Amino acid sequence: MSSTGDKLVTTRRAVLGALTAGALGAALWPRAPRSRADIPAGRTVLTYWEKWTGAEGEAIQRVVDRFNTSQDAIWVRRVPVADIVPKAMVAIAGGDPPDLVGLYSFNIPAFAESQAALALDDLAPFGDRIDPAIYAPAVDRLLHYQGRQWAAVTSCYALGLYCNLAHFRAAGLDPAALPRTISQLDHAAERLTRKAPTGQIEQTGFQQNLPQWWPYFWPVLFASELYDPGLDRPTIADPPGVAAFSWISDTARRLGVAESRSLARTYDRSFHTSADPFFSGRASMIVQGPWLASFARSAAPSLDFACVPAPMADAVFDPSAPLGMVEADVVVIPRGCRHPRESMAFIRFLQRQDVLEELAQAHGKSSPLADVSPSFFATHPNAQVRAFDAVIRSRRAVILPQTRVWQQYADMTSGAFDRAWSGEPAQAVLNEVQARAQELMSTATARRRAREAAAP
Repeated sequence: MSSTGDKLVTTRRAVLGALTAGALGAALWPRAPRSRADIPAGRTVLTYWEKWTGAEGEAIQRVVDRFNTSQDAIWVRRVPVADIVPKAMVAIAGGDPPDLVGLYSFNIPAFAESQAALALDDLAPFGDRIDPAIYAPAVDRLLHYQGRQWAAVTSCYALGLYCNLAHFRAAGLDPAALPRTISQLDHAAERLTRKAPTGQIEQTGFQQNLPQWWPYFWPVLFASELYDPGLDRPTIADPPGVAAFSWISDTARRLGVAESRSLARTYDRSFHTSADPFFSGRASMIVQGPWLASFARSAAPSLDFACVPAPMADAVFDPSAPLGMVEADVVVIPRGCRHPRESMAFIRFLQRQDVLEELAQAHGKSSPLADVSPSFFATHPNAQVRAFDAVIRSRRAVILPQTRVWQQYADMTSGAFDRAWSGEPAQAVLNEVQARAQELMSTATARRRAREAAAP
C-alpha cells in the first residue's frame, strides 16, 4: 500500500461508479516512462499498472527486475498509478488498456461481471494453469468468483491486536497472556484506561474507533460472515452482527461517548507517524494490520509490543482457529490486453513461492501460499507475522462479501458504527443497513442475469 492505512480508508470508495469516471483530469492520468533506451531490442513490452508506491512500490519493482533479467523475450514496465480502479475501467472501456493491472481483491466481482478482466482459466492454452491448491484456502476463495479464477495474488493481509507490553506490566497484567477473547480484551482495557478528573481520557485501553477504518470487521469476531452467497443476502443484522455492534455501544458508554469520540478524532491524521496513538502511548491496544510493525521500526523503535490475532467472542472461541478477515492485493489481465500469452508468463512468475515470499517479507506480511519455506519465518523482518499468518491459514477465515455492491454495503456500516457509538439500539440500526444492502444486491443480481440472458 502506498500507505496501507490510507488504502483501507480511501480506495474502498473507488470500486463502483468506475465506468462513469470519464472526467478524470489529464494531469492525473498514468504515464509510462518516456524513454525505451534501457529496453533490450526484440522484447515484447508489457505495461503493468500498479497502485503501490514507496517501499511497497520498490519491492514490486525488484520483482519486475528479476523477471526482466530471468528471460530474454519479455520486458515488463511498471507504471505507478493513483486511483487505479476508475482509470483502469476507462482505459479498458476505451480499448486501450495496459497488459496487467494491480487491484484489490474486493474489485474482482465488478471487473468480472463487467467483463473488464479476463478469466485466468481461459488463458490456460498460454501455459500451465495455476493450480488453486498452491494458495491458502481463504486466498484461493478471494481469487475466484462464480467458479472461475480472475486474478493472481501479490500480497495478503489480516488484522491483529497490538498490545503495549510496558502498559500491561504497569497495570499488573501478564504480558505473556494477551487477550484472545472479547471478555479478556474488555477486562484488560478497563485496567489500562486512565481518565483525568474532568473525564478526559488520558490513556485508553482499547476502543474500536481507533482507527475507524473497518466498521464491518467487528461482526466477524462474533462469527458473522456478513454475507450469504447462496442466498445473495447480507447478514449483518443477524445475531452475531447485533452482538458486535452492541459491544461497540457498551465500549462507548463505558469510556464516555463524547470523550472517546473526541480522542479518536484527535488522531484522524496521525496514524503511522510518531504521533500515532499506539506509538505515542495514548492507546494501550489497537487493532491494525501487519504494516503497523513496519511503521513502528522507524516511528517508535523503542516501543515494546506484541501482537495476537484479534480477540473473538467467548462463545465461539477456538485458539486453534482464530476468526478474522483476509484481504489481498491482486493482479488481473484486462480485457483488450494485447499480449495475453506474455502477461500470463509474468503472472506465473509472480506466483512462484520464492517471489511471493520475497514480496511478503518486503511488505511485512504473511505468505498467501498454502506451503511456506523453512526460512520464511526465521528471516522475516516482522517479528509479529505469525499472529497474522494464523488468521490467513485459519479454517474460519472470512473474506469480504463477493458482491458487486460491497462498497456501498461497507459504507453503510460506517454510518451504523457512528449510530451505535452514540447509543442507538444495534438491532434497529443494522436492520436498516441490511434492508438497504439487500435492495442493492437484488438490483445488481437482476442486472447481471439480464446481461447474461442477452449475451450471444
